Amino acid sequence: METWTQVPNFDDENAKVRTKEHRASGAEITEVVYGAVDPEGNPTVPEKFYEDDYDDGHGTWTGIRLGDIYQMLTWKKPKSEGGGEEAGEDHRKAVLAEIEKTIREKRALVDAAFDNLKNDVGGSEAFAAIKEKWDQIKSFGVPKEISLDQRFSRAVEKNAQRIRRLESYAKNKLAKEELIKKAQEVADAGQWKVGSVKMKELMDSWKKLGFAGPEVNDQVWEAFQAARQTFYDRQRAWYEELDKKHAEAKEKKKAIIEEAKEVTTDTEEWNKTSEKLDQLFARWKEAGSAGRSDDDKLWSRFQEVRKGFYERRSAWFDERNARWAESAETKKSLIDEAREILESNDFSRAVSDRMKAMSQDWKAAGSAGHETDEGLWKKFREIQDAFWAGKRIDTENRHAQWRERMDVVIQNKRRQIADLIAQNKKLRRQADYSTSQEQIDQVYTWMDENDEKVKTLENDIEDIQKRLDEDN
Repeated sequence: METWTQVPNFDDENAKVRTKEHRASGAEITEVVYGAVDPEGNPTVPEKFYEDDYDDGHGTWTGIRLGDIYQMLTWKKPKSEGGGEEAGEDHRKAVLAEIEKTIREKRALVDAAFDNLKNDVGGSEAFAAIKEKWDQIKSFGVPKEISLDQRFSRAVEKNAQRIRRLESYAKNKLAKEELIKKAQEVADAGQWKVGSVKMKELMDSWKKLGFAGPEVNDQVWEAFQAARQTFYDRQRAWYEELDKKHAEAKEKKKAIIEEAKEVTTDTEEWNKTSEKLDQLFARWKEAGSAGRSDDDKLWSRFQEVRKGFYERRSAWFDERNARWAESAETKKSLIDEAREILESNDFSRAVSDRMKAMSQDWKAAGSAGHETDEGLWKKFREIQDAFWAGKRIDTENRHAQWRERMDVVIQNKRRQIADLIAQNKKLRRQADYSTSQEQIDQVYTWMDENDEKVKTLENDIEDIQKRLDEDN
């Protein structure tokens, strides 16, 4: 048989065993010499088995220890058993050659494995190929092979560590690339206050991450730093621009305050000034921020000017409204008085004079406000118009009656004139027939008196007619 579980003694108590190390494998080679006999043919100790020319008929068995078993190398039986050869030198050489080949192959693979571990790039895939070759090699379990196995196991563990390390690198690389992406997004977002907080959070997260691999770690760090630097450069530029805008806004608002002071000082042009303040307020909003601290101070100053103006305006309007209310009450009283006069149907001179005087009283009462004035004036005007219309009708009626009376007076006077003329005709005839001068003189005296009366009546008629003509 090829393998033995222990060194055989072939049931020979005289058998001798010697061992030596197989240099190539470090394995123990055991040689057993047994079956020696003396010249008389009795079993004996093969004390001279190491002498090649000594022939005591012994047999020889050699084997190499492979772990817990022995691999037979040679076996030549003693003469007592026929002296046959189970395994000769060729077998020994073949077995040892196979072991030595295995050791050489494993040593080469161990060297290749450790060389492979020197390079991370593509190393794991190449190591897997080395491992596959290793697994295909037959194992003998000799010491030097065991040493190589141990070294290869260490290489396998180092490769596993490398895989874990590379996986960690890859994981950290992905995590850091994600942080880079987020940092770039923050840099592009333009939200500087919130962005500062986010950048700090990203930096804290970065510090918690492990190594991302040689070269790569520096590359991702540079990319991360570039994104952060972009953010801080833009932030600084933004704040510089903001400071510039704040300064410009501050100057604009200071100018607006001065302008507000100018337009509100000693003015009672309330509407015009209010419109101007509204315009200044619109400009204030358009001016932008001057920074919270300055804005609060400037706004307080601006509000102080506006408040002072509006308080004065309110006081003025309160006073005006009081005047308007007083005027309205006065005008309502005038309306009530005018209505009483109208309802009395009294168009006498005294009443008419009072109605005229009420118009002056109305003016003297002052304004009650445009809308109120319009309503009150409409009522007052309607009453006034009604009164004067009534007065015209009354006057026309009385005038017609006067003309009628004048016509009667004229007719009466004309009849008187006719009567006087008729009397003078009679008196003239009487004088013509009178014989007494005294009577004649008396008649002419009467006639002269009648002529005077006629002239007086004619003058009266002329005056009345003239008045009637003028009245037309």
